[in-house]
Amino acid sequence: MLDPWIIEEILKKEEELRREQEREYAELPVDRRPMDERPSVTPAPTEEKSERGVMIIDI
Repeated sequence: MLDPWIIEEILKKEEELRREQEREYAELPVDRRPMDERPSVTPAPTEEKSERGVMIIDI
């Protein structure tokens, strides 16, 4: 006969294993086609040109 604390440890491990198996995993919609078969994504040209840049503020 096993000691009660050993039985509790076994039950805890079985419960953890069951929770891991029941856990739902989220799947991301990933395009698995090779890069050369994917449609290219380029930004649409805009007529309005604005100045873009980085502002550094020293605190």
